Amino acid sequence: MKWNVVRISIVAVTGLPLMAFGCQQIDAQNSISLKPGDDVQAAVASAPEGAEFHFAPGIYRMQMIKPKNGQKFIGKPGVVLSGAKILDNWKPLGATWAVSGLPEPLHRSGECDEGFDLCSYREDLFVDGKLYQRVASLSRLSPGKWLAEDDKVYLRTKPAGRKVEIGLAPYAFAGNAENVTIRNLVIEKYATEAQHGAIDGSEGKGWQVIDVVARWNHGGGLYPGKNMVVRGGSYSYNGQIGMVGEGDGAVIDGVEIAHNNWANYNWGWEAGGTKFWRSDGLVVRNSCIHSNNGPGLWTDIDNINILIENNTVFGNDGDGIKHEISYKATIRKNFVTNNGKGKDEWMWGSQILVQNSSDVEVYENTVEVPAKFGNGIGLINQERGDGAHGPWVTTKTNVHDNLIVYLGNRGVTGLVTDVRIEQFNNDHSNFFNRNTYVVTREDQAFWKDMDGDATWSNLRDSHMEKDGKLIVERRSPTKVKCGSK
Repeated sequence: MKWNVVRISIVAVTGLPLMAFGCQQIDAQNSISLKPGDDVQAAVASAPEGAEFHFAPGIYRMQMIKPKNGQKFIGKPGVVLSGAKILDNWKPLGATWAVSGLPEPLHRSGECDEGFDLCSYREDLFVDGKLYQRVASLSRLSPGKWLAEDDKVYLRTKPAGRKVEIGLAPYAFAGNAENVTIRNLVIEKYATEAQHGAIDGSEGKGWQVIDVVARWNHGGGLYPGKNMVVRGGSYSYNGQIGMVGEGDGAVIDGVEIAHNNWANYNWGWEAGGTKFWRSDGLVVRNSCIHSNNGPGLWTDIDNINILIENNTVFGNDGDGIKHEISYKATIRKNFVTNNGKGKDEWMWGSQILVQNSSDVEVYENTVEVPAKFGNGIGLINQERGDGAHGPWVTTKTNVHDNLIVYLGNRGVTGLVTDVRIEQFNNDHSNFFNRNTYVVTREDQAFWKDMDGDATWSNLRDSHMEKDGKLIVERRSPTKVKCGSK
């Protein structure tokens, strides 16, 4: 499926060609049927390479699968792989209810937001499917919250007649196999570590992950691997991030990534929709990335030959699309709006931000700058050092043929630096041209250049926007959401 913006009221989804999902004919002896309660890893270990596993509807708990080369894992509606264990045998204990037998906590990592010091504890508790908030002491325990202490779980809510489950398994799929297919599965409630995925393709190659939902996992939903194809599905409601990691040659196509970082990791460290690093040839297209607590689509550290196109990116607390301390990239034909409410001073909170990256082309995007927060298209240069392919500096960036709409009397587009100011000012390899700006006032400083805040006439006096266009009119925000057809 592909997510595209419809300017009237919805985002439409176009179907993928059927050939992308067609099953190959298989030998019956290599087709294995599974049902809830089966030990999936035992079946995988005893099956040959290339075997195909078909899941009957139901919940498969605590499964941790390391496939062999070419194996396929095929679900259907109603198939759920859950990393959570049911908790029963509760006993009253004063004003609380308690159950024993909790294992030692899993390894913790990551930086938490201020006031959320427990974010990196990976075991999450759900009551009747609702996530409960973890607290640090009995004195803080109240309905809707839970406590882990020694080997016990404590609740104020009476658990009788309710489904109480706790995430304990660290991953659903992992390993170094090649050409694995995972299709039509829901993968939820795994106790993934920060910077890891419930689907961990970091050591694999050529995996295909088709129409998968990864949700309510503590760290990330998916870690891409080399030449991985992720098509369709949703990577939403994960504790730290939707997708994270390296992805040389990976293609992310037609996915939804939303509502991630409910555990409140510090997104200046890493959290939100996505963060990809050290990837060569990564493609993210036709996807809807929204409502994340942090940046939306983020490539950070030594990424090169990146293509970001035809995405709809909106409502993220950080920058919408962010290419940071990296190299050659193309960012085109995206619709980006309503991002940056969490931090928008200077050029932070941009709908599209190029930060200490070189050889970047940004074109044919539609950007809306909200009336009360956020910025337009920004270039930031700071002292960041050198990377795998040269210095991390903002140079040779071409921003052209974009539509940038300001919905209020604030927000800026342009370039800023806090180091080597004279050198950066004389570097005319960064330029904006042939962009169309819709603004509410002609005399408002909606731009930043090396001389500071700039009006349209100031900008044109520099080397910027010689062929640009200014339209003075007040427009209403575009109504945009993800939807399917």
